[in-house]
Amino acid sequence: MRHSILPLVLSSFLTARAVGHILDDFEDPPLEYRPKFRYWLPDAEVDIDSVKKDVGQIAAVGSGGLEFLPYYQFGAPSTNWSEYGFGSEASRTVMRAAMSAADELGIFFDFAVGANQGQGVPAEAGSVGLALELAYVNITINHGQHFNGTLPLSTQPSDANLEYFMHPLQEFGQQNLTTVIAVEVVTNSTSSPHVVDVGRIIDLSEEVDLTSRHLDWQPPKDSLSQWRIMAWYQRYTNQRSINGGPDAVNFVQNGSWIIDWFSPAGAERLTKFFDEYLVPEQQDQELLSKVGQNAWQDSMEMNSALWWTHGFFEQFRTDRGYNIRKCLPLLIRTDTFWASQTIPYGETFESQNSTYGDRCNDDYRIVLQKGYKKYMGYMSEWAHSKVPVCHINTLILTVTLLDSVGLIDTPEGESLGFNDDPDLFRYMAGPAHMAGNSIISSECGAKKTAGYTQSIQDLLWHVRRGMATGITMNVFHGYAYSGPAFNTTWPGYTVFAYTITDMWGPCMPAWTHMNDTIAYVSRNQLLGQTGTPQVDIAFYMHEASFSGTAYQSNNLEHLGFTYDFLGPRSISDSNATIDSSSLTLGGPSYKALVFANQTKLTVEVAEQMKLFAEAGFPVFVIGRTDFHSAGMKGNESAVVSRIMENVLATHKNVIVLSSAKQLPNALVAKKIRPRTLIRHPSEKSRWYSFRRNTPNNEIVFLYNDGVNTETIDVKFEGVAEAVPYVLNAWTGAATPLVQYTTKADRIIAAITLDANQTMSIAFTRKTEGTTNVSGLPQPPRHVVRSALGHVEGFLHSDCGGNCSEIHAYLSRGHSKITLSNARTYKFDAAPPVATPLKFWNITIHDWQSDDDQYSIKTKITRHEFPESPLLPWKDLNATLLEDVSGTADYITEFATPTMETNQALGARLHLGAIKDSVRLWVNGARVFVDPTSAADIVVDITNYLSPSGMPNVVFAEVASNLYNRVRADSKSIESLGISASFTAGTYYQANPP
Repeated sequence: MRHSILPLVLSSFLTARAVGHILDDFEDPPLEYRPKFRYWLPDAEVDIDSVKKDVGQIAAVGSGGLEFLPYYQFGAPSTNWSEYGFGSEASRTVMRAAMSAADELGIFFDFAVGANQGQGVPAEAGSVGLALELAYVNITINHGQHFNGTLPLSTQPSDANLEYFMHPLQEFGQQNLTTVIAVEVVTNSTSSPHVVDVGRIIDLSEEVDLTSRHLDWQPPKDSLSQWRIMAWYQRYTNQRSINGGPDAVNFVQNGSWIIDWFSPAGAERLTKFFDEYLVPEQQDQELLSKVGQNAWQDSMEMNSALWWTHGFFEQFRTDRGYNIRKCLPLLIRTDTFWASQTIPYGETFESQNSTYGDRCNDDYRIVLQKGYKKYMGYMSEWAHSKVPVCHINTLILTVTLLDSVGLIDTPEGESLGFNDDPDLFRYMAGPAHMAGNSIISSECGAKKTAGYTQSIQDLLWHVRRGMATGITMNVFHGYAYSGPAFNTTWPGYTVFAYTITDMWGPCMPAWTHMNDTIAYVSRNQLLGQTGTPQVDIAFYMHEASFSGTAYQSNNLEHLGFTYDFLGPRSISDSNATIDSSSLTLGGPSYKALVFANQTKLTVEVAEQMKLFAEAGFPVFVIGRTDFHSAGMKGNESAVVSRIMENVLATHKNVIVLSSAKQLPNALVAKKIRPRTLIRHPSEKSRWYSFRRNTPNNEIVFLYNDGVNTETIDVKFEGVAEAVPYVLNAWTGAATPLVQYTTKADRIIAAITLDANQTMSIAFTRKTEGTTNVSGLPQPPRHVVRSALGHVEGFLHSDCGGNCSEIHAYLSRGHSKITLSNARTYKFDAAPPVATPLKFWNITIHDWQSDDDQYSIKTKITRHEFPESPLLPWKDLNATLLEDVSGTADYITEFATPTMETNQALGARLHLGAIKDSVRLWVNGARVFVDPTSAADIVVDITNYLSPSGMPNVVFAEVASNLYNRVRADSKSIESLGISASFTAGTYYQANPP
């Protein structure tokens, strides 16, 4: 469709204001702001030239670097890992080649500290520093029975759901009996069959010979219940992270074992091996220091009967003041174990006194958290001796996520484990904001679905959701080694056996478009890391839960409020400075603190609440007010209760609410409003924003995560005296916002966003005496205040010197435009009717395997369809293109219509819905297309039109994923001996092209 564009020429004499280095770098962000790719290698038996080529491909698309991960895919080795295992001479050669290539190409080299996800290390089984557990065995004693005998040894727990992606715990090694307790089973249980309701717990440890394991015991005479005798053994988990070679003759060749994450001994075991076997030579150490940026570990993907470490009994008694023995059965519950998905031996134990059980678990976690803190201290110190940053995925178990984020230089979440839940990203963002960390990473793009299905549009959805709620750096998941590998066919080495996305690289047709995506993400990451975050509200949580949304309402999001979640460490940290209106001024500057049914506090948090209340800072308590301590240490619970009772009773700025429904009105009553007010027009609307402050700018990022294109009047607080510039993350251009009004300290602008579209605005402060160092276009003297009739948008134009113009897009009919100086313009536009582009010259580039599948080469066959209507590829030729994947060229022409009036003619190209990736040229000039989820993507091509009556050439290049072809060939495709049809055949059959 074409619309007339009417220029309103307004001379402007304002001096453009410098916005500082942030926008100087916006067009071409430096390396440190660019996303990276996780780079998977099958093992060290890879082609070195292919590795160098892969690093070159990663650099060529403009990424910031790679995350080097020798994957050693889960399962039996398909090559000789005795020779090509982690820590071998071959693995050093591969790592050296990748580092050298990164150095030559000027990109960063991040590295996994261990093989696979980095949870384990080659070591002699049973070595100090490997993972420990407290395993148990229980014996049932019915009423009237008596036990006299030797206590059996424990067996390792097993869970088929975990062993799908983790190694099992192996049954060997020393078991040290540490504790024996008797547990009374309550007979009137109403719980599930997998829950054992517990009455009395008796410690029998002093009555048993811990060496012979002999016990003579009878239940109390007053008991009519069944009893369990539980014998607890300290032992190693014996869980591998990678398998060993089939003919291993030493521990280096024998694979890797999970380490102890709750002691510095685990970190020492891991890093010592890296130093001695991965970079033992000075040249490699120097190269790593030169090119390395992040030392990386993934989340704790490991299993256990009960997480433990050396000396834990003594540590617990010293820290919490009592013996943990009677608590042990009550620690066996789902939220102690991997992702709250499993329990060892198939049952949990609950006390009739639920408070006692909860306090036991609190104390256990407190002590375990301190062990993890020591582990991280060692890891960070070691990492900083090699590279600038320690980078850990914080999807962690048992220990407190919110209190762990601040221990890490670059904390990392993920698309897969977090399921792209905004609240889980906020778990990461809050503690990082309080700690002053500007880089919050995400392992981005993984989804549990068939490989080779991801589109660039889908990848961008993962990116945008994370960025909108705190993520400022993305590591794409991922890039697989592209060279030949043992028993591997086209399209190449495929991690996760075709079950998780995705294998980016030259094997994917859309890779040719990846550089545009990288540039877009880089510019947004630069904005996300600049200055300091400005967040409206902080929610206190004692511990984070992955089971659901933390704040059970969208009433804050529907007004545009931004919020973080903070744990005890953040609240009681020295960074938590306060005044009457701001928490952590100079940092996130929260306007209020909310407790939503969070009554568990440390004494330090309670004391901070007293200080906050005395300073007049707004605190809102939703629901319960029975505040108490975490755990059972001394009189801490009484201290917390007394402090909080006083705070609630004596300070008017501490407001108690019965439900979350009351919170928005309570905030208004305290004159607390969003810095970016976004009133959602419907329940289906879902917009997010973030805001960053610099000395010269307020940067605001907006994202429409809904399903419809929407226009909302957004109110930006505290920027009425600033000049707003729209920052185009696809082109790197900055243009003045030309339609808005001001009221009090706010700028109010109608913002239109398609579904899955973003916009960023820099509000540049007017500072006397500055010059236009950033080369920004001249803002207009007067902006548009209102537009009525058939005005469809505005465009700013820099006409040279001190001149700038506002162009209005007008469709047929009467329109009226009023400027900020109250001057009104009336128009009667009559643009020509839309020009349908019915026929195209279409060339399909059909990607498929070479005749020799093991060559991993792609054969491309051209299919030409001249003067064809726009149809799905398979409908152009059902025989040839039924299973096609690849790229396609579309070319058509149209003539610029003639105008009967002297009005200028503009043009918009309607592309319809786009599911894959597209590049567009008009008359040979590149036109960037934002791949949103709109039903009709519209592109302004006004500046590329030929004169009236002259022809225009439109050229579009479309790139798909590789799913159709891989699905069709799945029965013959293998990666390291694993058939695609074996692992993902059901998915492929259920999802035809």
